[in-house]
Formats: sequence, C-alpha cells, structure tokens
Amino acid sequence: MNRILFLSLFLATLPMAVQAQIESITDSSKPVRIKKWYQPFRTNAFDKEGNYHGRWKIYINNDQDLIRNGRFRHGKEAGKWRYYYPEGGLYMVEKYKRGSDNIQVRKYHQNGKLAKVGTAKMISNSEMAHYYWEGEWQVYDEQGNYSHTETYLKGNLLGRKD
Repeated sequence: MNRILFLSLFLATLPMAVQAQIESITDSSKPVRIKKWYQPFRTNAFDKEGNYHGRWKIYINNDQDLIRNGRFRHGKEAGKWRYYYPEGGLYMVEKYKRGSDNIQVRKYHQNGKLAKVGTAKMISNSEMAHYYWEGEWQVYDEQGNYSHTETYLKGNLLGRKD
C-alpha cells in the first residue's frame, strides 16, 4: 500500500519538477543547445562549418507550397531531389551520385506525364557553380509519347533528331 501511495505521489509531482527544470533553463543567460541525437529528423540544418546538411525542404508563399525537397551532404546536393510546380505537381527529379558530376534528370509536364529525360552536370569551385544540360535528351509530348531527341553541349542545344 505504501508503494502505491509513493508511486502516485511521485507521478503527481513529476510535471511540476519538469516545469521547474524548463524554467531554469530558459531563464539562464546561456543559450539552450539541444543535442543533434535528440532531433534526428530535423530539416533545414547546417553542419559545423555552416554548410547545408541533411534533409532540406524549401517552400514559397509564406511556407505554404513546397517547391524543392532533398538532402545535402556537407553543402552539396546528394541523392534524389524533387522539384514541384507552385500548384503542387511534380516538376522535376534530379538524382545525384557520389563522386560524379553527372546528374540524372527527369522533367514532367504539369499533367504528370514525362517531358524530358537526360543528364545534367554541375561544375563548381569556390567562386562559382555552373549547372548545365549535357548529351542526349529524350523529349516527350504532353501525352507521354516519345517526340524527338535533343543534343546539348555545356547547356547549348546542338541539334535535334526526330
């Protein structure tokens, strides 16, 4: 009986003890630092050097409409990035491979059908970053049927094959 009484008294006072700890933390002059392991699924974070790192979601219209979603690895895009039309439909998917400048790209029409498939390149240094289409791109009409192939060199359209 004494154990039950003690346990119920302990559970009843627990919220007050937690509130007192929170108030003492927020009243101190030192900023509160939450350990990274405490928030493993945090988005829009930075690494120790201040580079973008982890999952990022970018919104427009007062944070209402998602336009870009993907991961950064110490300041560089990694894995799959998805871009969206302002209305919400999928606009483009980019797939980055570690150790490669080539990016696999799939663009979509607003109706959700495939519009273009090809490769892009990202060349960057400390002063600039240059993203451009490279090689052959397959182009599809609004119904998703193959239309023609376009050839690009450093972002410039060289020709078209029907």
